[in-house]
Amino acid sequence: MAKTINFCKRNLKELLRDPLLYVFCLGFPIVMLALFQIINNYTNGSTPVFELKSLLPGIIMFSYTFAMLLMALIVSKDRQTFFLKRLYSSPMRAKDFVLGYAIVGLIIGVCQSIVCILAGGVVALITKQVFVGFGRVLLLFVSQMPILVFFVFAGILIGTAFNDKAAPGICSILISVAGVLGGCWMPLDMMGGFETICRVIPFYPSVYIGRVVCGAKNALGAVFIFDKVAYLGLLVIGIYTVISVLSAFLLFEKNMVSDN
Repeated sequence: MAKTINFCKRNLKELLRDPLLYVFCLGFPIVMLALFQIINNYTNGSTPVFELKSLLPGIIMFSYTFAMLLMALIVSKDRQTFFLKRLYSSPMRAKDFVLGYAIVGLIIGVCQSIVCILAGGVVALITKQVFVGFGRVLLLFVSQMPILVFFVFAGILIGTAFNDKAAPGICSILISVAGVLGGCWMPLDMMGGFETICRVIPFYPSVYIGRVVCGAKNALGAVFIFDKVAYLGLLVIGIYTVISVLSAFLLFEKNMVSDN
């Protein structure tokens, strides 16, 4: 465990020196939250998906995609600079390396959640909207943890599978896909068959469950409830998360053995 903690400290220091952490992981979600609230104000609140209770879960989920990008970058760079190959001669095992990256990614994701929720509270005060209560905030925080785990390990997986030039491109595709198929700022509940497809991809279910927790309203003005879509969403998110975690550990171990 001590080896993993020391490796975590090294990774955290590396990421704290990276401007991408502050620009994309922390700054960009706040800008997007403010931007969509301005749009909502000028449309007289005619777009329910831009309402704060509906928008906040989407922004949180979307912000995690940048944690994935950071994980992919640091892992791929460590592989390309032979930093990892030098450490392979140490007593550390594959799980120590993967956990050393993952814990840092989870810390970043938790900070993103806190920043987004605080920003949402400030926006609610400025726009005089009703914000979610403390209990719902805690539930929202917990409800988004599974998709955070998915993104963190997906980033490690991408960084392990691709070099530092290809990994950012793969992540950019996933970031775009998560934004569109997650329904972060699109009323997918009005899109029929397209929404059905999105239900079996983990991004939309996570946002949907977040909106249930926040008591948001759908495009028809009805409050989101914990229905079969949410139950199916829990299963979908769980399956994808388990696959990403196992794949990251297995591929990293395979690469470690081949490099040695």
